[in-house]
Amino acid sequence: MKITGGSLRGRIIPGKVPSGVRPTAARVREALFSMTGQDLSGWSVLDAFGGSGLLGFEAYSRGASVVIVERRRAVSRQIQQAARSLGADVEIRTADARVVLADGVWDLILMDPPYAHPPSDWIRRAAPAVGSWLVIEHDSSARIPEQVEGLALDRQRRYGDTTLSLFEKTR
Repeated sequence: MKITGGSLRGRIIPGKVPSGVRPTAARVREALFSMTGQDLSGWSVLDAFGGSGLLGFEAYSRGASVVIVERRRAVSRQIQQAARSLGADVEIRTADARVVLADGVWDLILMDPPYAHPPSDWIRRAAPAVGSWLVIEHDSSARIPEQVEGLALDRQRRYGDTTLSLFEKTR
């Protein structure tokens, strides 16, 4: 797993991929940051489903202040070790995404929930915490609403079985 842009571009995230984690493919990550912009300086970013930490590290590499959430303690420790190795000053919380979403507002929220969970449920949960943008990665067969509680679907990009949906805060 190699970081695709920013100050850490080309750096490899150390360690093995945790069991049950599906890291976002490089071309999908590149598309994601093409949609949001490459320079995230001054942005607050929440990576709500840490997994490998890859999306959070990509945002940090592009200048954002980042919080990575992972509910599994062992996986959270692995993300912490990777952050130390990369010299990435990110906050890592071992918690459920629902709890952290209720705890603040972020300029950009990145969500890559397990594909078995309906993405529309997570979009609704995230809506109050979105300052500007929400990007959710989901199974391409999932139905996504065009409007959700103050969020409007801005655009989507499909990559085989994976789709990125970008929502913009409307109010």
